[in-house]
Amino acid sequence: MSSSSFARATPVIAIAAVMLVSTGCSMIKRPDGSLRFLPQAHNSEYTKSRENRPLDVPPDLDTPATDPTMQVPAVGAVASAAASGPTITLADTPASSWERLGKALDHVDGVSVGQRSQLLGSYEVQYKGASMLLRATGSGTSTSIDAVTPAGQPLRTPEALELLGLLRNRLG
Repeated sequence: MSSSSFARATPVIAIAAVMLVSTGCSMIKRPDGSLRFLPQAHNSEYTKSRENRPLDVPPDLDTPATDPTMQVPAVGAVASAAASGPTITLADTPASSWERLGKALDHVDGVSVGQRSQLLGSYEVQYKGASMLLRATGSGTSTSIDAVTPAGQPLRTPEALELLGLLRNRLG
């Protein structure tokens, strides 16, 4: 290295060294042995912060629930419950069953019928404050009647089950 390039590099190195020393950094040794640089003014606050403490898991959240109501039923049990559910099956055409359903609804106390749609085979009803759709679906000479949500999901509320039971008695 020539003396002129050394003379030019010396002030640059000196300025860099002064800036590094004057920033106020200190080294912190981590538990794994590695080093970390932190500003000196924040060292004590950083190590005492709430966010730096280890996570405490409450005792009731680290063990699985043993409550029998939280058990997932077997696939066969769900299928058998759905098969023996509150669906009404009629040996009749869907159009005739829809008409019979409308007449039966007119004779059940507490039922308020809203919209009727023969094309969809459904009645919008209110019973004991609960809204539901009663849907008659089928083909040929067999029709099933079920209570569903507006999205078409089966409805198994106490009001829906009670109304289906009353309709089963009326429709035979």
